[in-house]
Amino acid sequence: MARLEADSLARLQAMGISVWERRQTGPVEAAAVTAQLADSNDGVRIRLASGEGEWLLVQRQPWGGNPDTILDDIRACLGPARCRFGQWAVGSPAGEDSTELAERGVKHILSFGPSPGGDWSGLVEAPSLAELAADWRARRALWQQLRPLLGEH
Repeated sequence: MARLEADSLARLQAMGISVWERRQTGPVEAAAVTAQLADSNDGVRIRLASGEGEWLLVQRQPWGGNPDTILDDIRACLGPARCRFGQWAVGSPAGEDSTELAERGVKHILSFGPSPGGDWSGLVEAPSLAELAADWRARRALWQQLRPLLGEH
């Protein structure tokens, strides 16, 4: 793509029109940025899906959108307006790290299944949704983990 001449750029700026220019990075620079992102939190990030609030419900697979009774119970307990959803992203620059999540107001991360690594503030690891649906002991253990955190607002 050709660059705008200086006088054309000046006229556009005088009219209040923002000009976006595509930055080209070489393979070495791109590799350095990717390596830097991978080093943060062991290369583990969380892709945010939907919702707002201080509780982030996350799992490895994408959210199916199918109604799930145990998930509905968990959201009802936490407060639907306090829940957002995400997916673990391993070795990918896509997503948020723990610092970015804190800046977005996330205080607790409820992981369905073990976390893939990294140091996550406020992480609560729970069994997968399938395990929670099938085993009452797993559900009871989860409620006991969540109980001390539920009073925080």
